[in-house]
Amino acid sequence: MKIQKTKVWPMVKKVYPDYNGRKFNIEFCDKITLYDTNWAGGTKNTYKFISSDGSTKELNIPAPWFNNIEGSTIQISEKFLVIRHSYFCGHDMGITIFAHPVYAPKWLTE
Repeated sequence: MKIQKTKVWPMVKKVYPDYNGRKFNIEFCDKITLYDTNWAGGTKNTYKFISSDGSTKELNIPAPWFNNIEGSTIQISEKFLVIRHSYFCGHDMGITIFAHPVYAPKWLTE
């Protein structure tokens, strides 16, 4: 679901400081599958994490021939958000924020 830039801009700038796009989405789920973690045909996703205390982490993606992360599923805790930046066929597709469903009422009522 689309979300206004003003609601997510501070956290997006914290994990993607060079991002200056306008496309923002949010999804509420308890797990996600990591895909397109290496460039393939102009398509790539990068995943970063921001915890409730404000600390950030980046998912280190190995080379394609050693990539054991591709296709793996991770559980989303209530303690962190997953922020994905997507490119499809070389075009910036924007930012998607994955949040635990417990936060849906907070985000949807603001």
